[in-house]
Amino acid sequence: MEQTVRLGVARKVITPKVGGQLYGYTPDIFSESVYDDLTLSAFCFEDEGERVLFMSATVCLIKTELYEEIASVVEERFGIPKDHVILHATHTHSGPNLAGEAGWGDLDREYYEAIFLPALLSAVEEAMGHTVPVKMGVASGHSEIAINRRELHNDTNQAHLGQNPWGPFDPQMTVLSFKDLQGNTVANLVHYGMHGTCAGQNHEITRDWSGLMIDAMERESEGITAFFNGPEGDVGPRLSNGKTTAEGDNKIQYVEEMGAIAAADALRIFQSVSDYQPVRLSFASCTVDVPLTSRIDRETAEREYEKYKDSTVNLGGARAVYYRTQLRLYEEGYADQAARRVPQSILRIGDVAFASFPYELFSVIGMRIARESEIPYTLSLSNTNGSEGYMVTEDQICRSGYEVKMFKTGYIQPYADNADWHLVTQTVENLKKISKKGE
Repeated sequence: MEQTVRLGVARKVITPKVGGQLYGYTPDIFSESVYDDLTLSAFCFEDEGERVLFMSATVCLIKTELYEEIASVVEERFGIPKDHVILHATHTHSGPNLAGEAGWGDLDREYYEAIFLPALLSAVEEAMGHTVPVKMGVASGHSEIAINRRELHNDTNQAHLGQNPWGPFDPQMTVLSFKDLQGNTVANLVHYGMHGTCAGQNHEITRDWSGLMIDAMERESEGITAFFNGPEGDVGPRLSNGKTTAEGDNKIQYVEEMGAIAAADALRIFQSVSDYQPVRLSFASCTVDVPLTSRIDRETAEREYEKYKDSTVNLGGARAVYYRTQLRLYEEGYADQAARRVPQSILRIGDVAFASFPYELFSVIGMRIARESEIPYTLSLSNTNGSEGYMVTEDQICRSGYEVKMFKTGYIQPYADNADWHLVTQTVENLKKISKKGE
């Protein structure tokens, strides 16, 4: 048969000890039990000497500096260039703190060093050592488990976290399935865009809704399956309580409800995959330049810092650090920059391309990229190769809300209002750099 990509897969448990912080809501929520084990899945793709690691970790976020540290360790130990290491966080809000963001708690370095990093390195070693030639099949289908979460309140004319039935979200769920040359399923990847907040401010460690979906896929296919979250910044689960975060005593019931529906959708799409073909791999290490506006003036920084200097939790805590940093940089003579250069990995496998972003992308960004791309299945990944906050769309800035406030204070200089357009156009250009081997 014609040449095809080789794939090695490994899965390791990364569940933290009970009693640690559950990251994603407030820094005072700690685990009391384990509902389901957290996992890290490693996929090693090889083609003509080129090797790419594609990993999915069932945690909320991974700090950019921590990702860079991990990629450097992998390069040193295994010889894989660090820009060929793609590390994705599925965005469950019921796992350990690997982000260390002001207002949300400190990075759990003990967990990282004792559990996360050893498991990751073990998975990489195992995946690299067991690659086999594979064929790939792919299919997309419709799923209504998600809903736009920027509910508009008439009293304020601003967006609040809730359910917005007329707001945009991407209903496309995509399943990639890989079989060896004997027809056995080696692995599957599921892509969809939605927050992992079904469990709400619970006290159980859990992968949230995507964990139950993955388990069902693995029972059906007998192949290791991983979830890769798409643009989810403005998208939450369509919970039966009319919200996108669970409330009440038995919050896990919402994980089970949404996980079951997601599993049914993923299985339906998986079962529609019928044409498995040899595929080739292409990879490009690129950048996107996100335009910036001028910093706030010193007087504004001083005034705003006085408002928030005693705040420590969530937006208030983040703003206290933001304005304090602004004042420090004025003392240090920081000079404004025109843009922020952000690394981007583009991985193409056959007719599927994955584009990495360290942001929580609004859903329209991914849909625009997919529409403009020449590659049949173009899948944008949120929370990949780092964590840099929200990337909103220009039309939503006037509605303010949690995500917009984070967007405006997520970097030293505020991002330009049309940063989303620059991200789309540059990513589309980067996708053109990826050739399809064998053509």
